[in-house]
Amino acid sequence: MLSRDRLDQSLIRNQILARAPIEAFAQLTPHLTRTTLKPRTILQERHRRVEQVYFLENGIASIFAWTQQDGPVQVGLVGRLGMVGVSAVLAMARSPHRTLMQTQGEAFALPASELTAVMDTHPRFRVQLLKYVHFLLIQNSQYALCNARHELEARVARWLLLTCDRLDGNTIPITHDQLSMMLGVRRAGITETLAALEAKGALKRARGEVDIVDRGILETRACECYRIIASERERRAAPDHQCGVGAELAI
Repeated sequence: MLSRDRLDQSLIRNQILARAPIEAFAQLTPHLTRTTLKPRTILQERHRRVEQVYFLENGIASIFAWTQQDGPVQVGLVGRLGMVGVSAVLAMARSPHRTLMQTQGEAFALPASELTAVMDTHPRFRVQLLKYVHFLLIQNSQYALCNARHELEARVARWLLLTCDRLDGNTIPITHDQLSMMLGVRRAGITETLAALEAKGALKRARGEVDIVDRGILETRACECYRIIASERERRAAPDHQCGVGAELAI
C-alpha cells in the first residue's frame, strides 16, 4: 500500500474523481488511500459487506456473477473510468457478485461510509455516481444479450476492444483459460477464435497476453454490442449542454 500524499485533482486519472465537484473532492481527499493492486486481488467478495470502494487509476477489474453449478462468468468490466463498490452508492451493504483485479493496477481506496457522507453533502456528486451506475446497467444488460445471441468471434472481439479501451497501450494480459472463464465458453473455442482473428491480422498471440495489431479489423469483427457500450460511454463524456443537466461523466 502506498502512502497517502497531497492530491492534485488535475493529476488524478480516475474519471469519477477527476470530474468530481471541487468541494466534494476536497471532502474525499483526507480519506483516499492510494493502493497498489496485484492480479487476482479480490476487491469485493460475494455476500460480504462492502467496507471499501475503489477508484481505479490504472489496470482493470472484472465483476463476476456466480453459481455453484456453473462457476463464475464476467458480467462487468471496470477501469479508470469507473469504480468498484457501486452497492454502496445504492445504499446496499452487500452484493452477490465478486469483483477482482485482472491485471496489476493502482486505485484510491475509500471507506464506504465516507462515500455515503460525501454523497449526502454534495448532491451533484451523487448524480455523477448514479450516472455511472446507469452505465453499468447498460453495459451488463448488453453483455447478457451478447452472450445469448452473438457468435463467439464477435463476443471475443467485443471483449478485447472494451478491455483495450481501459488500458494503456494495445497489450492485454490474458490467458486462454481466463478468457474462457470471462465469456463462459470452452477453452478450445477461445483458442480457435483467437487463432482465426490472428490469421485475419487483427491481433498477435503471445504467452499470457494478446497484442492488438489492427484495431480496425477487430472492430469489423465485433458485434454491435461494442458500439452500443462505447457510444454510451462517449455520451456520458459529453459536456452538460449536450447530455442534459447534471455532472458529466466518462465511464
